[in-house]
Amino acid sequence: MSGRLHIPPPFQEREGRLYLDGLDLVEIASRYGTPVYVTSSGRIRENYRRIYSAFKERYDNFSVKYAVKANSNPHIISVLAEEGAGADVSNLNELLIAEKSGIPAKQILMSPNNLSREELAKASSRGVAINFDDIGQMEIISDSLPSLVSFRVNPGIGRGEFPGTVTAGPDAKFGIPEDHVIEAYRKAKDHGVRRFGIQMMTGSNVLDSGYFGAITSKLFDITRRISDHAGIDFEFVDIGGGFGVPYRPDEKALPIDVVAGEVSRGLKDKFASVGKPLPALFVEPGRYLVADSTVLLGRITNVKSYGKTFIGTDVGMNTLLRPALYGAYHPVSIANKLDHEAKITADVVGQICENTDRIALDRRLPDVEEGDILAVFNAGAYGFSMSNQFNGHGKPAEVLVSDGKDKLIRRRENIDDLLQTVVHD
Repeated sequence: MSGRLHIPPPFQEREGRLYLDGLDLVEIASRYGTPVYVTSSGRIRENYRRIYSAFKERYDNFSVKYAVKANSNPHIISVLAEEGAGADVSNLNELLIAEKSGIPAKQILMSPNNLSREELAKASSRGVAINFDDIGQMEIISDSLPSLVSFRVNPGIGRGEFPGTVTAGPDAKFGIPEDHVIEAYRKAKDHGVRRFGIQMMTGSNVLDSGYFGAITSKLFDITRRISDHAGIDFEFVDIGGGFGVPYRPDEKALPIDVVAGEVSRGLKDKFASVGKPLPALFVEPGRYLVADSTVLLGRITNVKSYGKTFIGTDVGMNTLLRPALYGAYHPVSIANKLDHEAKITADVVGQICENTDRIALDRRLPDVEEGDILAVFNAGAYGFSMSNQFNGHGKPAEVLVSDGKDKLIRRRENIDDLLQTVVHD
């Protein structure tokens, strides 16, 4: 089967070449070298405004906490800070990056997982709200708790694109089971805490719009039991993230207006039914805001065919880990041959000494040759943030496209970077 490859938005084809916001990505690859992540600030703003307006129109006391783990480049976080986003962080370094990127402490929620006493105490001293993953994590800083405390509840259900991205349910390492969470809030009260929130994060990249209303209903039921038995009210309810984006050509975009309607209506009706004040509503999107804003550009370095065809590139599992880690699917194309028909079936592989070093499996692609430019789409979430230096490869460069201009926002690592933390006698 032949045919030309699908190009997802916001990317465009012009005379057979790939463009982003009016800029020729083949030319950008030539100027900055490869591999390089190229991100559209305009697409990030568009994604933020879509989810913010969908919820804000239906739930007045609403806030977006960007999941910094998805992409922690300060230039990208600054775009979201300009839009009014807060931050969801998991440790002190992410907290400091968020603050340096323009997000004030009062708009940051920290959800730590197995952090040390020292790191938790430092975070508390900066005035951020902490969403504790376990009673024990709260107890070790019971003498220096923040004024606003939350707990991450494991509601016993979860969903994700891959087993490793399911973050709630019987096998998840995260959160407090619902039959123990009342005790957590009682102990927080005993330590003098008087302001409370509650949070859950049950999965990742969910495209089923009905899922979010269902988990919100479950969280309300848990919230009501805590309120009844521990005698507290909640300042905020945080339903986490997990808002999916389509990676495969046949997948449909998540109807975020439908999601916002079901979540907002459910919370309003349920809190009104028990006569409780309506709390603020938080969501923690990461992937939804940045995934489709970014393309990873690489260069074809070799084509090998001995029965099976392998297209060798300078993009490997060190640059984009998700395919090797989860078997994740990313659309790929040849940025300088978009007008060529797909004629061959090949695996796209990198330079790493692991047989799992495959970016794409059995893909239909045009005939390629050394020097062609590979484009890997939907690379903005958990792309650079999961990159590594395996096999002595430096991390890639990052470029931001804004208002029709491109600028380098992270330079490519070199041999000095790989050795800079080595202690010499």
